[in-house]
Amino acid sequence: MNAYFRSSICTAAVICYLGAPMGAMPAAAFDPSGNEVADAFLSLLETEDGKVESYGYVTESGDTVTITDLQLSHDGGDDSKAKIATAALSSGSILDNGRLKLGGLKLDSLEIMADDGSLSAGSFSATDLVLPTAEEIEKAGENSVIGPSYSTLEVLDVQITDEDSNKIELSRLFTAIDEMDGDLPTASRFAVDGLKVDAENLDDDGKKALADLGYERMNLSVEGDGRWDPEAATAKINNFMLTGEDVGTLSLNLSLGGITRDLVAKLGEVKEPEQAMGLLQGVSVEGISINLDNSSIVERILDMQAKEAGTDRATLVKQLSAGLPFMLSFLQNQPFQDKVASAATTFLNEPKSLKVVAAPASPVPVAQIMGQAMMAPQALPEILGVDITANGGN
Repeated sequence: MNAYFRSSICTAAVICYLGAPMGAMPAAAFDPSGNEVADAFLSLLETEDGKVESYGYVTESGDTVTITDLQLSHDGGDDSKAKIATAALSSGSILDNGRLKLGGLKLDSLEIMADDGSLSAGSFSATDLVLPTAEEIEKAGENSVIGPSYSTLEVLDVQITDEDSNKIELSRLFTAIDEMDGDLPTASRFAVDGLKVDAENLDDDGKKALADLGYERMNLSVEGDGRWDPEAATAKINNFMLTGEDVGTLSLNLSLGGITRDLVAKLGEVKEPEQAMGLLQGVSVEGISINLDNSSIVERILDMQAKEAGTDRATLVKQLSAGLPFMLSFLQNQPFQDKVASAATTFLNEPKSLKVVAAPASPVPVAQIMGQAMMAPQALPEILGVDITANGGN
């Protein structure tokens, strides 16, 4: 789907659609409504390749301005179009710097149609929204991002369809910025609920992949929160969880050091992955915890592999357990190899939970980890304080 519309909805979705750096802003193609807030909003929907084809009417009720029947197009040669049934802008004002500030934005019944797929959403809403000006977008250029600021953002009832009519549905996407340091967020939360993957809506490879695991459909959710302390130069990802019904829950907690304001600013200017890797050399790992709580996905994978090997699960588990010492010999660290083999064997025979923890005595720089991995990988478990346990064991 054309990037102009594909980025419209979902996390930076309509937000990116409203404020993405798409080039110079042409003279407005729409007929001005006479309402300052509505016209400022409509102007931001028009970019070098975008156009407000038409809208129904603009009404005011209290502090809310409503625009109906928005018809948008993208003049990029792919005939992409978008429709928004209603756009409700509450507590709107134009700031001294020209930015549009909204206490709330609510878009209902969105549709985006392109040559390579479509996307629809029942509603999109954001609170405490400040959108960049057309001039700021133009000045940023194509290689920079001038994003809006907001407190909360929520998209409901999303359906994404690709050019082959394969579909994915999403019940809810939510993100919140709870604290800021200047223009940078320091505490945020997000959640994705009801990500539905149905076999009948997938291509043949997708259908086979689900069928081999014994699923007709999967229902997934993701959530987590993070916090950055610019004074202490630390960042934490807390309780990042991927959960699937009759699948299991994979959770991650991560604590990093060396995340300074200067680093964050430089990362925001990165254009190549190699640049980012260079900047991250000074970041240090303070702690990592990864936990898998199984709810049948492990048994399904074992059954699938056993079937492919022409055997049963019990026999496959015995073969895997017997082969673990050889497979782990590359670690060249016998005590750690024994610990991993013991936990893995316990988990394979009774797959309840598996936990991996890295708790170094002091923060370990990424540069040291990468160097150690190349020169003496057998020392990494001790340097990082790695431990692995199965089914709640020690």
